[in-house]
Amino acid sequence: MPIKYAEMTIVRNLEKESWLTYFKHLLGEEIITNNDTIIILFDDGTMMDAVEYKDTNEQFKMGPKGYRHNYPIYFTIKNLLVLFKEPRVEMVKDSRNLFSYVGLKLDSRPIFKDYPNYNTLKKEPSIYNIIYENSTKTEDVFAIVKRKSNLYLLAYDDSYFEKSDVVNLFQRLIL
Repeated sequence: MPIKYAEMTIVRNLEKESWLTYFKHLLGEEIITNNDTIIILFDDGTMMDAVEYKDTNEQFKMGPKGYRHNYPIYFTIKNLLVLFKEPRVEMVKDSRNLFSYVGLKLDSRPIFKDYPNYNTLKKEPSIYNIIYENSTKTEDVFAIVKRKSNLYLLAYDDSYFEKSDVVNLFQRLIL
């Protein structure tokens, strides 16, 4: 399972941004549009523009979207079934010994364990934080984690994904 890494930078195009999108950004809502510039820098130094990239060789067969999230429950690539990894519900006890709902948590440490700077980086909650796992081995094969306001980290298993597949999958999941 050779995991490769990439960093994705999003540059918002304020000139083409609608007033509704502008106010949603001010309220803290995360929105990525086709007007933004999205640069993916792979760990070997290759750069690709995720908005401008067009791939005619689509290898994905996407499943239905989940009822609690806006991502496909599964997809297939190269005869591999890849499943959406459901976040676990985080609960804590309050002063009355009752459980309170805190939020949904994803553990991205296993897939990013070989990324040298991952443990020193501050990660942020995001609607775009996702992990997909191999259905047969239950190993993580694709992940997106938000690092800060316009920077995301990508991890992918290069035995299943080529760089063009990573960009294509990002386009199908996010844009």
